[in-house]
Amino acid sequence: MNKLYSIAVMCFFFSNCNTQSPISENKNLSVNMINVNTDPIITKLVEDHYGNLFNYMNHDQIINTVWEEAGGADKLKKILIDEEAPMKARFLVSEVLFTKSFGFVVEVGAELVAKIYANAMANNLTGMANSWGLLYEYNDEGPVGINWLLLREAAIPELFKLLDNETIHMYHGSEEATVGNSYQFRVKDFAAYYICKIKQIEAVYHETHAARDTEIEKLKILLAKDKK
Repeated sequence: MNKLYSIAVMCFFFSNCNTQSPISENKNLSVNMINVNTDPIITKLVEDHYGNLFNYMNHDQIINTVWEEAGGADKLKKILIDEEAPMKARFLVSEVLFTKSFGFVVEVGAELVAKIYANAMANNLTGMANSWGLLYEYNDEGPVGINWLLLREAAIPELFKLLDNETIHMYHGSEEATVGNSYQFRVKDFAAYYICKIKQIEAVYHETHAARDTEIEKLKILLAKDKK
């Protein structure tokens, strides 16, 4: 499903959904919780048995394989909410669910999904910056980063925590790597960009890290005022 279409449908779904609260839903999902040490799907996800989900030549095939082996959304949601499961597995099943059953965000709680995505972005769980987009000049959130927009305001606290993260992740490929790596985007730059998109603030590109840091400090002040 086209991600932009998914955003529109998700926003409508959030606004009109009368499902039970994420807390009660999580309790239901926790019944007969899987064994994280022996569950074959978790092991396969962590060991990349299915292949590289972020190689988009194989993306759809991997999504379909994981979905079929899990027997649908329920088992994947149980992996996602299980704090004992490896974060890599929880992140990968989130990606599957965004494609196959995007209403899962309402069921498990957008705040939980945001924590998983923040960990993934901070620790480079996709293996490359390409997944998070070329950002400012290209107005590009990336095929994974666009999910931050689906999480909306629930994403802000986790993104805020990343505004001091100086880590630089590298882009792969040929042309995209040449362009992307020239920007030297840090995790904090990605976080600031997504916050601006969610808050509908103009995201202005600056060439130097120092100039970007100045804008990030202004953004922190603005967000702090929003909390009051």
